Amino acid sequence: MSAVLDPGAFAEQLLGEPLWPHQLAFARSSARYRVVCAGRQVGKSRGLAVIALHAAATHRNYNVLLVSAGEVASRRLLEECADLATSSPLLKGSVLDETKGALVLSNGSVIRSVPASQRQIRGGSIDLLIVDEAGFIDPEVWRAAEPSIIARPGSRVILASTPWGKPDHFFRQLWQRGMTSPDERVEAWHWPSSVSPMVDADLLEQIRGQEAPHYFAREFLAEWTDDVGAFFTSVELAEATKEYDLVPPESYPGGHANVVGGVDWGARHDANTLAVIGRAPAPVDDRGRPRYRVLWLEEHFSMSYDRWIDRLVEVGCLFPFAALAAETNGVGDYPTLQLAQQLALRGRPSVVPVQTTAKLKQDGFGLVQLLMQQDRLELPQHPALLRQLAALEFERTESGLMRIAVPDRVGHDDLAMALCLAVLQLGGNELPPAPTTAWTDDDEDDFDEFMREVGIGGSW
Repeated sequence: MSAVLDPGAFAEQLLGEPLWPHQLAFARSSARYRVVCAGRQVGKSRGLAVIALHAAATHRNYNVLLVSAGEVASRRLLEECADLATSSPLLKGSVLDETKGALVLSNGSVIRSVPASQRQIRGGSIDLLIVDEAGFIDPEVWRAAEPSIIARPGSRVILASTPWGKPDHFFRQLWQRGMTSPDERVEAWHWPSSVSPMVDADLLEQIRGQEAPHYFAREFLAEWTDDVGAFFTSVELAEATKEYDLVPPESYPGGHANVVGGVDWGARHDANTLAVIGRAPAPVDDRGRPRYRVLWLEEHFSMSYDRWIDRLVEVGCLFPFAALAAETNGVGDYPTLQLAQQLALRGRPSVVPVQTTAKLKQDGFGLVQLLMQQDRLELPQHPALLRQLAALEFERTESGLMRIAVPDRVGHDDLAMALCLAVLQLGGNELPPAPTTAWTDDDEDDFDEFMREVGIGGSW
């Protein structure tokens, strides 16, 4: 392999980003399908960006497609590619077109990045298909993406993810095949956090002693776990997760009080978060019970309360909330009061102040679990939310209550708590389906007739 074509030399000499030993073996593999299961801080995203750039820069008119589990992750991976390209003299003619989610190189090659969606993936032929956080990707999206490589000679596929998904998920099956019987078609790698030369081994052992075994095994050892101690099982979360796009408040079609929301106020290193829930496209199940879907999520770190309140007021004037619950614990008391006052001035529904207690969390997450088990709550392919839900643990207190929380230093639970608060508002609010056009007064009679037909009478 010439120095020009070798990905290691390319990364070091042309990008100024030498690959670590475990990344080099992965980048140099000739297997048609390369699959890696990775823990935290192993350089997964950086390695994928280097491989994508190497392939595009060393071939003319080469098409690389990056598929990520969400819109934010999609942008980040493309930005990482763009940052590497613009810092290299060889690739300084590259052009990032954010409106099209593409990085265009001067040799005619294109790196395109999209969130996981059948609609955005179908069509076109791909030379290199890279699927990041593949364990979170719906199998139907994979079925739409994989055929894109069949018409390109020498095409390749890379799948990378933390351990996630049921035993029959495509990522888990391909990884296990590549680990047990590697060949020229499928080769796999296992990257626990310890493979990174940047990881502090002593600190990693401290974390091992502090955290629950199933959490440490999944996040740092990159191992699938048996869900011991977890409130939600991986099967429950996988079956509730569906392929659909979140609905930005600016593009919501409107309606008459047909969504509920939950707000969690961040403190110090936590995030300010919002979760919005509405009716699912199939609004009732076969027993006439309403079905719901998480429509929108927001997570903002290091955002001041005044800016967050302004954003919530903006969202509150776009989404037709039947109820918007906000926690009043600790720092949340005064911001909740301010939010309620500002929304009231604009004629929006009152904010529901909520004091978060162990009993409330037990009820809220218990309702989330019940709705998921009944196939009545759909979750988006949103890795941050899914990780937080998967990290929730439970234990019985001396008083008989169930303590549910993400363990200290494990990570954040802000999105999970916003979801919990939103779900609790479903009990007293009957949500009509979202219309395809803005709601008008003429729709009131139709809504009343619908409520009578489905037999919803005051219980979720």
